[in-house]
Amino acid sequence: MQFKLHQRAKHVYGEAARVIRFKSVCDAGSAETITMLGELMNQSHASCRDLYECSCPELDQLVDICLKAGAVGSRLTGAGWGGCAVSMVPSQKAESFLQAVRDAYYSPDPRRAAMEKQSLFVTKPGSGASVLLEE
Repeated sequence: MQFKLHQRAKHVYGEAARVIRFKSVCDAGSAETITMLGELMNQSHASCRDLYECSCPELDQLVDICLKAGAVGSRLTGAGWGGCAVSMVPSQKAESFLQAVRDAYYSPDPRRAAMEKQSLFVTKPGSGASVLLEE
């Protein structure tokens, strides 16, 4: 009870199931792919916040702002406890999304505003790290 092992394990197993589901949704490539992937991201954040308790109020606020600004899905990343958020946003909404997040999260707070240029940016998914072997 003190370490909340059942609660933590529920998050870990749920997160593993979401990863498997995420891959299967990507592989299927249906018309609902983006919506389904966004929902999996949202579920992941809720689990990190509620079961693993590795979020913080500022990060929850940022995720909420991102969703209201047009993200299909948004979640903490970088181990939580004050890490950062990653959001899935349709490319045609990227500029308005950035402006809305800037206005709602960064601009009102001078400390956040000072970090905005290095903290708020657009990227695209890639294949990740790989190892090249010479033959």
